[in-house]
Amino acid sequence: MLSKLLRQASLCLAFTSLLAVALPAAHAGLVYNNLGATASGSDPVYSYGPLANSFTTGADGGTLRGVQALLMNLGPDVVGNVQVNLLSSNGAAPGNTLLSLGSLSSADIASSGFQSYSFAPTAAYDLAANTTYWVQILAADLNAIQWSFTSDLSGTGVAGESSNSAAFGVSPNTSAALDGFGPYQMAVEVPEPGSLALVSLGLVAVVFVRRRGASQR
Repeated sequence: MLSKLLRQASLCLAFTSLLAVALPAAHAGLVYNNLGATASGSDPVYSYGPLANSFTTGADGGTLRGVQALLMNLGPDVVGNVQVNLLSSNGAAPGNTLLSLGSLSSADIASSGFQSYSFAPTAAYDLAANTTYWVQILAADLNAIQWSFTSDLSGTGVAGESSNSAAFGVSPNTSAALDGFGPYQMAVEVPEPGSLALVSLGLVAVVFVRRRGASQR
């Protein structure tokens, strides 16, 4: 009996170690991230928008986990909403709307400085491998919300992408940065399918060990 308990304890310890390695990997799948860069300025969502910025998936594709955008409300007395969407790519420009990532009222956006706000699909959405998508923010009605941009291209997945506004059209991130503007500040989290599968395998194994232990009591 003691030897069986020791074997089960060893198995549980091994699977716990597996999960400890796999879970950080599953959460670390940022395909685009320049949230921490120094801002160069901002664009108004209502008068210049819709605003959008592209990102490209890796060889494994992945499931869109969420998007964060750096926003600020310059007019607290003007209450309106913004809508955040995921768009396909049409050549080098934003294409069709694929799904909504949610909406946000300007009343819930800070007016004292830019902060990161999170948006996520209501259901899992699989992204194709090596494919460009666009994150779009549009004004549902009058508001004073600004989306920050930066000329710093050192963030993950930033240099080769583009931004777009209804006012100025498409601007490749590299050329916009040279002009003192640059891409909008956001992060796109897409955990790798392999990492998620590894986590699932570990959870199934732990459940198996627990059930096996219960049946041998």
